Amino acid sequence: MIYKRKKNDLDESTIAIGDIHSNYNALRVVLEKCQNYSEHKLIFLGDYFDYGNDLAKVIDVFMHLKTPSIFLLGNHEYEFFNFYEKYGTDRNSRDKILNHFGITNQHFQWLKDNLILSYENKTGFFSHAGLDDSKDIDDQSVTDLIYSGYRGNLDHVTLKQVVQGHLVMKKLTRIGNHIFTDTGSSLNGYLSCYMFPEDIVLTSKD
Repeated sequence: MIYKRKKNDLDESTIAIGDIHSNYNALRVVLEKCQNYSEHKLIFLGDYFDYGNDLAKVIDVFMHLKTPSIFLLGNHEYEFFNFYEKYGTDRNSRDKILNHFGITNQHFQWLKDNLILSYENKTGFFSHAGLDDSKDIDDQSVTDLIYSGYRGNLDHVTLKQVVQGHLVMKKLTRIGNHIFTDTGSSLNGYLSCYMFPEDIVLTSKD
């Protein structure tokens, strides 16, 4: 499966939303708060699968969003697609896989059609796991963008803000131009969002 990357030169207002992990209630809370900033593009940073029990409800929300939105691929979706491709060899096995995750073929098709690997605008770079700090921004591989564990400043790679999920923090964390949004939703934590250019944090716990 080939994963698309999107880039534009716009100076956009954005809200980057951390790893949801099937936590529908947390998603509902933060989206209600996002309604106060309707001019902002929503950027979902991946990892919608696993841990929580409401994956289908989360995808249903995505499918009906009216706000311009970007949906990034996380490592949990990447692993799901690989498993599905390897073991979904006939209709019966494919149905069993989807039933295990509590989703329908419509949900699956939406995921295939809408998840992308990275998004870049004039001021920010967004991917599930940031960047490999030893490579140029245009040389990042699929695994770099969804599995990187780098936790430091990234201004030697790009002067843009690099916004990611993936690495769980106790609170939304900034290290130089590197912003970490995963605060453990569905893992006894909460869902966090980063709003730019206002430099505001929204969470599901406030």
